[in-house]
Amino acid sequence: MEKYAALKDRYPDLLSLDELSRVCKIAKRSARYLVEHGIIPAIDTGKKTWRYQIRIDDVISYLDRREKFGSQIPPGAVSSRVNKREATQFGNRKSFSEVVTQGHEVEIAKYFNFIYANSDEVLRTADVVEMTGLDKSTVLNLLRSGHIKSLESRPTYIVPKQYLLEFVVTRRFLEAKSKSETFKKILGGFEIWITVKS
Repeated sequence: MEKYAALKDRYPDLLSLDELSRVCKIAKRSARYLVEHGIIPAIDTGKKTWRYQIRIDDVISYLDRREKFGSQIPPGAVSSRVNKREATQFGNRKSFSEVVTQGHEVEIAKYFNFIYANSDEVLRTADVVEMTGLDKSTVLNLLRSGHIKSLESRPTYIVPKQYLLEFVVTRRFLEAKSKSETFKKILGGFEIWITVKS
């Protein structure tokens, strides 16, 4: 980490996507991949100009991880030459079951417990949607069917956080797929978690 400390003197606290690509010496599409998949945390302002604001400390943390574990961008993921079939195959990989090794599902519960350590112990439907990245209709179906246990049911579901931690290690969640950016970021973060722990 000390190796990159000088970057804090050369760059502001918040970087743009262009500045990120310059600091990391990568193409802008690679920088965008790192941000959009949650590998480097960023504030999404929703604006057309300077949409992402990236903390220099998070960039330094990424550079340190990159030195130890590699770029963390899957081969072909950002290549403009990747063919349509390969792009489709890559785009379809959106479930935890394709990331976690069988028998190590408990790591997902540990990961969720870690990233949501400061969240409330009692959750509502909107909290479960935000914390899993699954869409609201899917979460409601899971609550109605009892796949996600709750203390109270319709119209207001009350879910202890422990019940959510039990749900994320089930096959129902492991094999769930979602196109939401939140889900992609959670999954991307878990890939880093597994890499760092291995």
